[in-house]
Amino acid sequence: MPGRERYRIWSTAPRPYRIVDRYAELPGRMTLVLVPDAPEGRGPGERDAEGAAAAPPASGGAAPGRFWVVHTQAGMRIPAADVSSRPLLSDGRTGESSLVELRALRVPCGPGSCRIGDRVGLSGPRGNGWNLAPAEGGELLVLGWEQGLTLLRPVVERVLTDSARYRSLRVWAAGAVWSAAPEGAGGRPAPSGRIVPAVDGSEAPGELAFDPDSAVALLAGPMRQAVDTARMLHEQGMAAERIQVAAHELIQCGSGRCGRCLLKTPEGPVRVCREGPVLHYGRLAASSF
Repeated sequence: MPGRERYRIWSTAPRPYRIVDRYAELPGRMTLVLVPDAPEGRGPGERDAEGAAAAPPASGGAAPGRFWVVHTQAGMRIPAADVSSRPLLSDGRTGESSLVELRALRVPCGPGSCRIGDRVGLSGPRGNGWNLAPAEGGELLVLGWEQGLTLLRPVVERVLTDSARYRSLRVWAAGAVWSAAPEGAGGRPAPSGRIVPAVDGSEAPGELAFDPDSAVALLAGPMRQAVDTARMLHEQGMAAERIQVAAHELIQCGSGRCGRCLLKTPEGPVRVCREGPVLHYGRLAASSF
């Protein structure tokens, strides 16, 4: 039954890890570095009674833009916006292991939260990430502000490794503009739209060119700037379904139970942690941030 299947997905037991490093990214946000922590008598690759493996999450195969949840010993559930794994050189005694890096993680203030040496659980990935399928054969716009750049980095890396699928890639990152293909080259239509994304402060905004009929836009950063820029793109002719916005900052418990990420949209109520965190602009147009 669909309901039982949905519950099974959300009740997956967290994998055990130990914190080996932590450092601040922005006020209220930090990166944690984890290493698999097998329970006593069990190797890192073995599974427990609930089927949870101590091995690192296979983030490379997951759709970029999904999220993870850190489970602390104090009972807190902390959403993590981005997770990546990399090899950890062995010391000759333990064999090859892996480090897991969680970026842009909201961690409560105080010396007792997520300390080095603490054991935590990690579950995920969860939710719906960036949908790159509509951009195949067309151009992809990537726009990021502040912490949103972390969410877009895996997208850019994936597109660049499989660039034959896309006509062009244009990136706007906090005022700097970069393009992977010259405008109008190779018989491709020249961009007919131009946008200066919404910004706060004194940073140079920069201008991004695009073709509203063939482009797909991915936006991540503070919700107000992202939604304001999505509205500009839509007013220039880009369909709302082709504009995707990251709403990770609205996630609270990560399980869909607290209701604090609930949005009222033209299509009805949306729980960001279940139906997002990436949503198309049509579901956000009537919301205020």
